[in-house]
Amino acid sequence: MHVTNTQDDTGRTEAGEASAAADARTRRRPYARRIARAAILMLGAAALVATAAACGGGKSKSSQTSTPSVGASSEATATQTPASAGLKTPIAISPGDSLTLADLAARGSSEPGRGDFAGERLVIPAIGVDAPFSVKAVGTDGQMPNPDGPEDVAYYDFSQWPLKGGLPGRGGNVVLAGHVDYIRYGPAVFWRLRELAPGDLVTIRTKDGSEISYKIEFNKTIDTGDVTDWSGIVSSTADESLTLITCTGQFEAGHYNSREIVWGRKV
Repeated sequence: MHVTNTQDDTGRTEAGEASAAADARTRRRPYARRIARAAILMLGAAALVATAAACGGGKSKSSQTSTPSVGASSEATATQTPASAGLKTPIAISPGDSLTLADLAARGSSEPGRGDFAGERLVIPAIGVDAPFSVKAVGTDGQMPNPDGPEDVAYYDFSQWPLKGGLPGRGGNVVLAGHVDYIRYGPAVFWRLRELAPGDLVTIRTKDGSEISYKIEFNKTIDTGDVTDWSGIVSSTADESLTLITCTGQFEAGHYNSREIVWGRKV
């Protein structure tokens, strides 16, 4: 399974592009460790390739397509670990800001929940987010389409891909993405995602008024030059969990060079 994100990272006001680029450079974190491309390729039941994920949005000066894409590759067998039936086993997270193979593997694996997505709003009080969802199916070509606009959060339906993704309240890894900024708009829905810290709550409010909440366990970054396979990032986890993705790092030549990966488990 290949997930390729070909989205251009040009979501910024045209008049303020120079200052926005300078501001983006301040978003860079030190990368004490990098995820090796080969190591990431070992993680999934299939390979997920991504060069970017829901970054700056809107029409770009160059061609823009979309977020990650999933193209067929040789399949490997994933080792599943049993779900914890609501009792969360502590997970050892590596120190530092860089996402590691060990961080992903520590989450375990299980069959993801499937069905219709009933989310209506994503609410993150710590960073002032209260945003609508769009549903994006990840088809056989592996393309993970962009969110619809600067204030939209995309939920990715991986039902065509074994052991990927999940469904709120049903298990797996609920994968969401949002723009960090947007052309002729400025800061977008996930502009402050980098501020989330362990213990912060993220809530999916459903159409029937119920709420499903997740507690953040790590907020880390990856360098896009090191990642061709996103299998581990979007793979289903032993406990129901949620992954939030946006851009970060330096903005150069129309692209951010890193991604923010925020992960938490259902409470």
